[in-house]
Amino acid sequence: MMTHRQARVAAGACCAMAFLLATWTLDARSLWGDEAFSVWASQQPAMSLIAGLDAQPPLYHLLLGAGRLLWGKSVFALRYLSVCGGVLLVAVGARLGRLIGGASASAFTALLLAVSPISLYFAQEARMYAPAALFAGGAMLLAVASLKRQAETAGRGVQGWQRGAAYVLLSLGALFTHYYTAGVLLVNALALGMAALRSRGARRIVAWLVAHFSIALVFGAWFVGLQSRYASRAIAGRARIVPALEDIVSNFGVGVNGLLFGMRADGSLMAVALTLFALAVIGVIGYRRRGQFGDAWLILSWIVATLGVVAATAGRSGIVGDFSPRYYLFALLPLTLAAAGWVVRIEEALRRAARPSTSRLSASRLSSLPFAPVILIALAPAVVGDLQLFDLSWQKSRYDAMVGAIRARAQPNDGAVLVNSDQFPLLAYYGPLDMPVWIVGNDALNRDSASVEAELSRFAEGKSRLWLVNYGWAMALQPPSAVERALNQRGARTYAQGFQDVSLALYDLRFAAGDAPVQPRRVRFGEQITLVGARGRARPYHPGEAVTLDLIWRADQVPRADYTVFMHLRRADDGSQIAAFDSPPVNGAAPTSRWTPGQIITDTRAVPIPADAPPGEYNVVIGLYRYPTFERLKIDGGEATEHIVARVTIRSP
Repeated sequence: MMTHRQARVAAGACCAMAFLLATWTLDARSLWGDEAFSVWASQQPAMSLIAGLDAQPPLYHLLLGAGRLLWGKSVFALRYLSVCGGVLLVAVGARLGRLIGGASASAFTALLLAVSPISLYFAQEARMYAPAALFAGGAMLLAVASLKRQAETAGRGVQGWQRGAAYVLLSLGALFTHYYTAGVLLVNALALGMAALRSRGARRIVAWLVAHFSIALVFGAWFVGLQSRYASRAIAGRARIVPALEDIVSNFGVGVNGLLFGMRADGSLMAVALTLFALAVIGVIGYRRRGQFGDAWLILSWIVATLGVVAATAGRSGIVGDFSPRYYLFALLPLTLAAAGWVVRIEEALRRAARPSTSRLSASRLSSLPFAPVILIALAPAVVGDLQLFDLSWQKSRYDAMVGAIRARAQPNDGAVLVNSDQFPLLAYYGPLDMPVWIVGNDALNRDSASVEAELSRFAEGKSRLWLVNYGWAMALQPPSAVERALNQRGARTYAQGFQDVSLALYDLRFAAGDAPVQPRRVRFGEQITLVGARGRARPYHPGEAVTLDLIWRADQVPRADYTVFMHLRRADDGSQIAAFDSPPVNGAAPTSRWTPGQIITDTRAVPIPADAPPGEYNVVIGLYRYPTFERLKIDGGEATEHIVARVTIRSP
């Protein structure tokens, strides 16, 4: 059995552990798109945010703006506000656990919150979720304190109307930070209202009416007057508001998996997550066995209301249009309280089984044994989720590295074409680029190809090279945009690299093969594809330029896989390689698996010549391989897998 003093020490230790975990590797990953948008929004005038600059409520962006003034604008500083939210939530959970379940429940709740993978994930992200969870948890704490008529539980010096004012401010803070806190706030209002009616005290009823009328008036006036247009727009674009039943069921499994195992949860753990979730919820029986029926129903109501609000709105077929386990974050605190019910139940069983003759030391040993399996089961998801969370090999975006790659290779007369206007906040944080930039808006991608090509021509005028930045996973999964198709026709792609959710390519507009005569070839690769011709400029090259060729392919049959073309630049005398460039045909716009028998494909390819390339004669070597096995196609049924397609001369600069 744990004393209240020991519980306070344990809660303090859990807060310290939460702080260390949240700040460990806090800036090891670069900002991703939503975080960069938060930073950009925090720099806008306060009245613009309040007036509805974003579909999200404005409070987090206002707080982040104040945080930038206090802590700076480094990645660590920008995420520090969320660290504070995550750590303080542990303290709130400890206090709430003590109010409802006692000392041991307090320590158990604090421990679960301190190591929760989903809580740590958002404590390390410059988004509104951790502060919103803190505000919602604070409102829950004050609601329980009021229900138990313990004025001191809201903090020293906070009594009566002061506690009521704090409750109103925390409730408004939660709503103005994230809409999905509404579930727990609704339960708070109903529980306090029923308690006021049962008391039949006029002052309590009036206080309840004043508090909740104030919340409804302030938030409702803002939402209806300034923010309702986002909801109206969402409703207008949807055939239905509540998601389809199959979406709700599917989302529930995914959401619970993420709630317990973190945002990087493996889908194979879903059955385990659902089982552990059910066990945690069943833990409220511990409160009921002790006669705390109201507390048990309150905890269950918080969980059901929070998940229910998400289920009723979020999903492919719902008004929100998507679903993410992060929406379940606000059910984390009541879920840990429910799990703490197992501790309460064990304590009660031990008290009943205790005998006066039992020695103090023996009783202490006896009482510690039943808690061990509960703690191990409860911490298992945290261990699995945290190991994934602190694996630094993953991150959502490497926009910083992409910008660095452009800066390292930039030359005079370069330009950058940024496809997808959603990347402007990232460029605002990690930029600027020392070159002209054209941000292609999302609406422009839906125009006809001719208008896009005309805009590209105007932007490319006077430029030697263009950097193409494709941003977003959705962009990566779609066919090449009109911008990319136009660039494939205008120049040779001499460089390409992926940076998580952003891809970078360099197009050289100076060294296209042009209208030189085609030199016939007949080189058959794997009895599937034949090189029937090649075209290139017969002139000396210089370091810093690019060797450009048109490779003309013919499909002899439907190729059995998607093959990658490699083109290497090697010294003619000793065969040493100085440059290479690999990519699918036509820069990925013409996958070989889609070729039809007899189809002719012209593939413009270029290999950049290093700036320190020594003068001399070089061979241009080509071939095809299958990724990721790198198995090469053999030529003309023999053992050779490479073909010298051209010999070029490189002269001194």
